[in-house]
Amino acid sequence: MSSASRRKVLLMGKSGSGKTSMRSVIFSNYTAKDTRRLGATIDVEQSAVRLLGSLVLNLWDCGGQDAFLDNYLVAQRDTIFTNVAVLIYVFDITSSEWEKDVHYFEDNLQALRENSADAGIWVLINKMDLVDKEDPKRLMYAERRAEILAMNERLSAGVDNAGPCRIFPTSIWDESLYKAWSSVIHYLIPNIKLITEHLTYFRDLTKAAEVAVFEGETFLVMAKSGSPLDAAEVELDEWESERGVGRLDRQRFEKVSEIIKSFRRTCQRTGEQFLGFEADFDGCVVVLEPLTRNTFMLVITTDPRLTASMVKYNISQSTIHFVEVGLTVSTFHRKCSICRDTVKKYMPHAVYDVEGDDDPNVVAWDDVPVESDVKPANGTGSHTPASQS
Repeated sequence: MSSASRRKVLLMGKSGSGKTSMRSVIFSNYTAKDTRRLGATIDVEQSAVRLLGSLVLNLWDCGGQDAFLDNYLVAQRDTIFTNVAVLIYVFDITSSEWEKDVHYFEDNLQALRENSADAGIWVLINKMDLVDKEDPKRLMYAERRAEILAMNERLSAGVDNAGPCRIFPTSIWDESLYKAWSSVIHYLIPNIKLITEHLTYFRDLTKAAEVAVFEGETFLVMAKSGSPLDAAEVELDEWESERGVGRLDRQRFEKVSEIIKSFRRTCQRTGEQFLGFEADFDGCVVVLEPLTRNTFMLVITTDPRLTASMVKYNISQSTIHFVEVGLTVSTFHRKCSICRDTVKKYMPHAVYDVEGDDDPNVVAWDDVPVESDVKPANGTGSHTPASQS
C-alpha cells in the first residue's frame, strides 16, 4: 500500500463527546440506539478502514480523558500529530466545561500546525439534537463556530500551506453525521477532480440531472457531477439549473446514506443481499446501481424519454473506465480526453501516457456519436457510452 493511498486521520475530543459512537455508526453499521452499549476509549484505538478499494484511512480514535489528552500533548506529541491528513475534533455542545474544552482544542491545534501544517481540520459540534428544541435558531452553535474559526485563523497565521478548517453541527440521530463525514472523505480522495469531471461527463452524455457516487461500505457520498457537494443554489452550473437540481432537498445525499444503511441492516437480518434501487416517479427516475466493487452510482433524471433500464445500461457500460481511473492512480494508459485534460490541469505529478493517443483511429472512452447519428429505440433516445467502453 503506497503512502499516497494511506491517510492518517485523528479523531479527538473530550471524553463523552460522542467520538466512538459516530465512528461506530459510520464504519461499523451501528444504529444510534446501539451506541449506548459502547464504553469509553482507552488511550488510542487504531483501525484501518478501506474505502473505494485503494484509499485506506488509518483512523486513530484518541481517548478523551484528561490524563490521555495531556499525554498526547507531551510524551506522544510527535507520534500523535506527525503525518496527519485530517484532524476530526468533536465537541459536545451540551458540555458545562466549554472553556476547558476549547483550551484543549487550542493545544491540539497548535501541536497539529507544528507537526502537520497542511492537515485539514474538521470540527464536529455534536449532540445538536439535545439543544435544537431550546435553541431553534442555533445561536449557541453560531457563537461556538465563530470562536473556533477565530482561534484557527490566529494559530494558522504565518503557517505555510495551512490546511482548511471546516465546522459541522452533528448528531448520531439524524443525517447530519453523514454530511460531516462525507465532507472528510471527499477531501481525502486524491483524484477527486478527475472523478468529478468523469461524473459530469457521464451526466451530460446520458441527459441525467445529477450523478453521484457513494462508497459501498459506509455509503458516504464521495463525489457528484457539476457543482461541489455543498454548493449553494447560486453555484449550480447551467445544466443543473435547467434540470431543476436547485429544487432538490439540500440533504438528499445524507438522507440516501441513512436510508440505504438502514435498509441494508434489514436485509442482513432477513438473509437478503442489497443489490441496488430504482424508482420511477412522476417526472423523475432515480437509479442506484453498483458501479465498481466498492462504489454505487446514483443517477437522477427528469428526461421523460429515459427509463430506469436505460440508465442501468449506461452505468454498466461505464464501469470499465471508472475502475481504471481509480482513486490513487498516477499513470494513465487508457485514451480519454477527460483524463488527459484533467492531468494537465490539476495533477502535475501524474503521467498521461497512452499509446495511440494522437491516432484518430484509436477510440477514446469519451468519444461519442453526434446527436444526429443516435437512433431512437421504441420512441426514445439516449446517448450511451456502450460502444466506446
